[in-house]
Amino acid sequence: MVAITVSVPGKPTVNLDFAGKPPGQVTIKDVKIAIQAKFPQLVPNRQRITFPSVDGASKPVPLTDESRSLESYNVAEGSKLKLKDLGKQVGYRTLYLWEYVGPIFLNPLFLHLSTYLWGNYQYSALQLTIRNLIVIHFIKRFFESAFVHRFSRATVPLSYVIRNCLYYWGVCGLLIGLTLYRPAYSAASLKGSLLDNSTWITIWTIVELGAELLNLNTHLHLRSLRQPAGQPRKYPTGLGYGLVVCANYWFELVGIVAMVIMTGGDLGTIVYLLIGGYFMKIWSDQKYARYKKEFDAKVFPGKRYRLFPPFY
Repeated sequence: MVAITVSVPGKPTVNLDFAGKPPGQVTIKDVKIAIQAKFPQLVPNRQRITFPSVDGASKPVPLTDESRSLESYNVAEGSKLKLKDLGKQVGYRTLYLWEYVGPIFLNPLFLHLSTYLWGNYQYSALQLTIRNLIVIHFIKRFFESAFVHRFSRATVPLSYVIRNCLYYWGVCGLLIGLTLYRPAYSAASLKGSLLDNSTWITIWTIVELGAELLNLNTHLHLRSLRQPAGQPRKYPTGLGYGLVVCANYWFELVGIVAMVIMTGGDLGTIVYLLIGGYFMKIWSDQKYARYKKEFDAKVFPGKRYRLFPPFY
C-alpha cells in the first residue's frame, strides 16, 4: 500500500491512503481524484502537484502526466507532495477562439467608425487591403483553433483569456484601428505615393497570403504528427522544416513583416510584429531545446535555424 501527504496553501494538510496499491499502481490521476474528494472545488484541471526534492537544493518536480504512476516520478511511501490551486479554468480551445474573434470584428468596425472620430474621408486601397488581410488572418486562426490544433493541455486559467484578449483585441484591434484607420492613410493623403501604388499593394498582399497558406500547411503537418499518449514524439519534416525548426512561426512572422512593409511602417503593425516576434522567439527556443533532448541533435534540429532564417 502507499500513503502520501499533500500540503495545500490555505488549507489543512491531507493524508491520502491508497490501500492495497503500491506506488507503481497509483497514477497522478488517482491522486487528483482523491484530492478532489477532500476538496470538491479542486477539480483535476485546477490542480498543480509537485514533488519537492529531498534536500531542497533542486527544483520541485511537476507531476503533470496524469497517466504516469507515482513510482515513475520517484514518489515513494510516505512522500510529501505540494498542491497549488490554479484557479478557475477555461478550455484551451475556448481561449484561442475568444482571442481571435476580436480582431475579426474590431477592424471593420474601427475603419467604419474612423470617419466619426477623425471626420469624413475616403478610405484608401491600402486601408481596405490591410483590413481584409487582418480579418482573413484571424478567420484562418479561428478555424485552425476550432478544427486543426490539438492541445497538450485541456485547460488554462481563466485569467489567460483576459490577458490574451487584451493583447489581440488591443493591438490588432484598437491600436491598429487608431494608427492606420485615419486620414493620414486616406486616399487623398496617399495619392501618388508608393503606398497608393497598386503594384506595391499587390506584391505584398501576395507575400502575406502566401505566408498564410504556408503557415496553414505547417499546422496541418504538425497535427499529423500527434501521437497517442505514451508514444514517442515525431519531429516535423514538412515544407519549411528542412530549413528552420519552427517553420510555423517563421511563416507567421513573414506575413506580419509583409503588412509592416506594405503600410510603410505603421506603428500598430510594428507593435504587433515586435510583441509577436518576442514571444515566438521564446517559444522557438523552448522547442529547440526540447527537440535536442528528445532526438539525435545531429538529425533534428541539426543545422536548422530556430525561427527566422538567415538571422536566427
